[in-house]
Amino acid sequence: MSETVEPSLLSPAERRRAYSAIFVGVAVSTTGFLASNTVNSLIAEDITGSASLSGIPAAASVFGTAIGATALAAVVRRVGPRTGMALGYGLATLAITTAAYAILARNFALFVVALFVFGVGYGSNRLARYIAADLYPVSERGTMIGWIVWASTIGAVAGPALLAPSRGLAEWVSLNGLIGPYLVCMLATVLSGAAMLTSPRRMDRRAPIPSSTTAGPAPSLTQLMSNLPVALALISMISGQFVMVLLMTMTPVHIRHEGHGLGAIGLVISAHTLGMFALSPITGRLADRFGRVPLLEGGVGVLVLSCLIGVGAAWSSSYPLVLVSLLLLGIGWNLGFVGGSALLTDSVPAAERTRVQGFGDTLIWGGGAVASIASGWMLEHTGFAVLSMIGAVLSLAPVVPLWQLRATARHVARP
Repeated sequence: MSETVEPSLLSPAERRRAYSAIFVGVAVSTTGFLASNTVNSLIAEDITGSASLSGIPAAASVFGTAIGATALAAVVRRVGPRTGMALGYGLATLAITTAAYAILARNFALFVVALFVFGVGYGSNRLARYIAADLYPVSERGTMIGWIVWASTIGAVAGPALLAPSRGLAEWVSLNGLIGPYLVCMLATVLSGAAMLTSPRRMDRRAPIPSSTTAGPAPSLTQLMSNLPVALALISMISGQFVMVLLMTMTPVHIRHEGHGLGAIGLVISAHTLGMFALSPITGRLADRFGRVPLLEGGVGVLVLSCLIGVGAAWSSSYPLVLVSLLLLGIGWNLGFVGGSALLTDSVPAAERTRVQGFGDTLIWGGGAVASIASGWMLEHTGFAVLSMIGAVLSLAPVVPLWQLRATARHVARP
């Protein structure tokens, strides 16, 4: 991993302006996403008259983000991050508007397709952490990524809080009340795109790449991902996302099966969300202070501990243990996500970075979508204890590349 700081075309003031635009875009778009995503299953049941298809819209949105991540990264690479992210938010606006129309027309197929396209455009939100990191030298990237991840905390609070007011507004203008959150999302994506357009135009200009890095044909994705630090970063984020979604998705069902109500479920999910986002500035700072690899090691340890506590919670039917398990699950995910994002950014040449980041996000969100679909079947056929044990095993996926990287470092350090 090189500590060389890449040349920047932005002045310090312009860099702050660009970073602020990215931060605002993430905070506002997350608000809209969580407001609309919360009612997707309710809308599906309302349109189809059955709960059996209620999970399809959310899955379509996640798969859209997964598949679109590579495509949007290619757009950003071609036209620049300012224009590319604004286009992504614009596509999300068009798609969520179409989804609102589909609700009025009671057209379930159009609703699902619109949410898939929305997921593609919402990839701007997902790529934001990498684009923000590229604005800063290696020594500050972890902190900058941490603050962008933390921006989602604003949306996590504001999105659900706007559900009731937006429903009332929709009903006041004689629309289906469930369209209200979609109006919030439409406004949020418009504002996010506008925020990106306030960033400096020079953000889209390519910084000069040293001639030594441009000689010869561009390396393939396979070659880039075979680099040990890159592989470690991706494995850490993919496994963390898979395990987090696997358990988080089914925890409300498990809690309800244990006889608890919506209040208990809400408290657990709030604790989990707090663990995922609220500590991000601290974990980002730790990544810059102590390095990316120790953060990833800590993430593995916390995820395994969380899953084992989940096993104990299932065996003992203990609600407090479920609460602790989900809080730690969020923290473990955060350590891997922030540390992995910083390590991936550090380890790929600037000319190829966006391509690898986009493909990596395709794997991360695609894995999360698979976990979401598989979790219900696994819970029904194995139970929450076995589901948690599977999560503990999958959390260990980064151990091999971590060991290899440590072994390589010891070998190089020998006199």
